[in-house]
Amino acid sequence: MMGEKRDSPRRRCRLLVDFDTTLSRTTGFTHDVSKSGIFVRTVRIPRIGKMLRAILHAPGGGTVPIEGTVVRSFRAPGALRTLIPSGFVLRVAREHPAEYDEIAAPR
Repeated sequence: MMGEKRDSPRRRCRLLVDFDTTLSRTTGFTHDVSKSGIFVRTVRIPRIGKMLRAILHAPGGGTVPIEGTVVRSFRAPGALRTLIPSGFVLRVAREHPAEYDEIAAPR
């Protein structure tokens, strides 16, 4: 079994996320976060390569605006949607608020 080869360790974290798709304002939840990005669980999945602005609702209240690029997406088959999350990975831009680093820090 091989260990994880990520530059930034992921942390399981469920936070509300608001973002815009081509069609509408959409809400999802984080599945996990890291310093470099977030996996957002949602049924409305933006296309890979799309630049997004999103608002994270911080655990202690308040919001944290972030920007990034959709780099991966996954839509689980209907029978597995309760077991496997559907959603997308947003690679967070290098320039982001310090509050994001606090949210993404390993615990």
